[in-house]
Amino acid sequence: MNIQQFQYVLAVVHSKNFETAAERCFVTQSTLSTMIGKLEAEIGIKIFNRKTKPVTVTPEGKQIIARLQIINSEIGQLKNLVQELKGEMVGELRIGIIPTIAPYLLPLFLVKFAHQFPKVEIIVKEIPTTEIVTNLKNRSLDVGILALPINDKDLSEQELFIEPFLVYDCREVDTKAKVAMDNLDFSNLWLLQEGHCLRTQVNQICELSNIAAETNLNFKFESGSMDSLLRFTKANKGITIIPYLAYLDMENSEKNHLVHFEDPVPSRSIGLLTHKFFVKKKLATALQDIIQDAVAEVVPKQEKTAIMCPI
Repeated sequence: MNIQQFQYVLAVVHSKNFETAAERCFVTQSTLSTMIGKLEAEIGIKIFNRKTKPVTVTPEGKQIIARLQIINSEIGQLKNLVQELKGEMVGELRIGIIPTIAPYLLPLFLVKFAHQFPKVEIIVKEIPTTEIVTNLKNRSLDVGILALPINDKDLSEQELFIEPFLVYDCREVDTKAKVAMDNLDFSNLWLLQEGHCLRTQVNQICELSNIAAETNLNFKFESGSMDSLLRFTKANKGITIIPYLAYLDMENSEKNHLVHFEDPVPSRSIGLLTHKFFVKKKLATALQDIIQDAVAEVVPKQEKTAIMCPI
């Protein structure tokens, strides 16, 4: 067996058609089919059921393909390592970033980072934490930017900065400059929907405050975006908790609804997540430096006494 055969198999998996796969690999259909047939004969397992249209994968073939995808990814990592050792900053850098960070953090660093590495194609996906973890482990992502800790033995974490939380209070009451967690009013609290780590963090703030969120309303609204959450909170004269970076793009009229926490301030750790065998270390270090420099200008440095809210 050889690498070329592996690539032919994966091309068929992607295309679900031998003819299309052959075109993708710039060979004839006969050559591709013969090479895959030789691989199947060598391992003694049929990978594809050629009698179906589109072509399907056998139960045994699914396990073989899963291993081939890992091998193919590792070959790509080897190429990246060679480039890194030779000082070549080329290829792709695939970044996953959670939605409660993406719209606020990306404008602070992405253009500068791209200009610094013009030969690197930077691909950014806005996806939730669970998908970032899954994609890092199957190597379809290089770097995750998200709230830490994740505590996965296959992944490496590097803290970028500590982000404090703010209260967005649209109730028709006189708001104070600062509020203690124990004095928060959760009777009209609005949250992001399930699956967002920020929802978990806010729930943990509620637990730290020893206050149960109760409401007399006969409906619930669980937003999928920060923008919708802020609009709905304002429209319903409610209250929510937001990460510090989210306030940067607010109009001055909106900032009038913001209330800071008294010490100890609830905060979250934002960091980089990579696979433990990730090899583009120079790019990751440069990314870390650029983000930290950008954030230092806009996010106040947190004291060690701040209460951390893990996901």
